[in-house]
Amino acid sequence: MIHLVSSFVCRPSFAVHRFRRLRTLLPAALCLLMLAGCDSGATPTGTGDATQVPGANKLLVVVTTTQIRSMAQSVAGDLADVRSILTPGADPHEFEPKPSDVQAISKSALILKNGVGLDDWVDKILTNAGGQRPLVTVSAGIPIHLGDTSEPAGDPHIWFSVTNAMTMTRNIRDAFIQVDPTHAEQYRANTEAYLAKLTDLDKYIMDQVATIPPDERKMVTNHDGFGYFIERYGLTFVGSIIPSMSTDAEPSAHDVADLITKVKAEHVKAIFLESSINPQLAQQIGQDAGVQVVDTLYGDTLGDVGTPGETYEGMMRFNTDTIVAALK
Repeated sequence: MIHLVSSFVCRPSFAVHRFRRLRTLLPAALCLLMLAGCDSGATPTGTGDATQVPGANKLLVVVTTTQIRSMAQSVAGDLADVRSILTPGADPHEFEPKPSDVQAISKSALILKNGVGLDDWVDKILTNAGGQRPLVTVSAGIPIHLGDTSEPAGDPHIWFSVTNAMTMTRNIRDAFIQVDPTHAEQYRANTEAYLAKLTDLDKYIMDQVATIPPDERKMVTNHDGFGYFIERYGLTFVGSIIPSMSTDAEPSAHDVADLITKVKAEHVKAIFLESSINPQLAQQIGQDAGVQVVDTLYGDTLGDVGTPGETYEGMMRFNTDTIVAALK
């Protein structure tokens, strides 16, 4: 379901949120941005009269995460310019929007968010304005894992199960059709082609994980962010360096000692980190526990253009291949 929420107006100051913490942009800078970004011609209505990229017959669609961007671009094809606020390689737990992100949102035809507490700052930005923008939560209909004190809404890392990604894709399709019904058939055709790729991807991951001996399908991660992957593909979660779903938390000396004990007792073969995370503590734990540290996974964001993880499918294949190679 699309929710219409207000876009931006010119105001002297405005508070925006990080993914986890409230931050305030400089009032003077934001005022200049709002003056530049207020465009009375941008009036998406959700009935086909959607904002287009200037000089092109494309919708301007702003999304919060790189995973959603990859899915949305596959659904849109050449009908939309899809821009992600979160950049490749960034840590969403340490991220805050830039003025250019705010301006893009103010001109967009459609905004797509992950939900589950990951990017609720979008709502807080949009509700401070006049005018309306369609905002869609693409996690609708996905069974959400229980969260923790840092993620009370639940585990937001839903994209690590390809079946969840398929639900996200269908939600994205429906959102495009609602704002641009003229091209509904093309959105549906693009979606069916992409869902076929995701079906193949899901089977590929299943087949690759099945090559790991059952008693060696054990994962230790930097933070507790791979729960959907572990559940969907039949691995066992032993523990994480940061005993939290957010990288904002910090492990105590007791947490580290307890993890080393578990790694040794469970004969874990590797500790896995996202490439965006500082590996220093993990390397020390790996040395103390006598296991290798693999610090090349894609986690909360995709990779840069030209890397194996520049698309959602590429990220999932690379992660799978890397995990399987380390555990076999």
